[in-house]
Amino acid sequence: MKISIAKLTRTPSRNSMILRSIVNIIFGSIILLFPALSLWFLAVAFAMNLLIIGLFMIFEPTMDRTNNHAVLTALTGVVSVLAGVYLLARPLASIFVITVIFALWALLFGLADLMLAFSSSKGKSAQSWLFYVAGAISIVFAIFILFNPIEGSLAVVWSVGLYSLAIGIISGYNAIVHMKDSNKNMNNKSKAKGKK
Repeated sequence: MKISIAKLTRTPSRNSMILRSIVNIIFGSIILLFPALSLWFLAVAFAMNLLIIGLFMIFEPTMDRTNNHAVLTALTGVVSVLAGVYLLARPLASIFVITVIFALWALLFGLADLMLAFSSSKGKSAQSWLFYVAGAISIVFAIFILFNPIEGSLAVVWSVGLYSLAIGIISGYNAIVHMKDSNKNMNNKSKAKGKK
């Protein structure tokens, strides 16, 4: 059965764009209005994730008899459960862990961008300076977050809120434009039928 690329890439319906817009605007507004609560919720969700994954890992060897590393899987599950329980009891520690992970991620991408910049500057690429700038910004941002975990984590929450709000506004605008285009097409079709 062949699926055409046109079907896969067609414009989403107006209703789905409006729904996406509303959800993103509400989600972004809640995050921006209540950043501390959003951060606490993220910390709890992270701890719950560790707890649930850990429980699955503990019982996974009993369900999969072909697991050659059953003891290691169960031990990793126990550590994950203990970490989840600890972080649930101390949400600030969970926020710190999330912040460190995010900072290391930014640092890794910054170093990767600097390596790309260095290799592209050897090839005399005109865009190599963009990689230098992106890499430097990522590294500075990572260092800021590592030395200021609470402020850094709030910056991450604000970024997510602003991103969600921007996507919601863009989706809403696209839905309005899509609706106007649909109405124009329907009017043109009805005029063409009337002429016939």
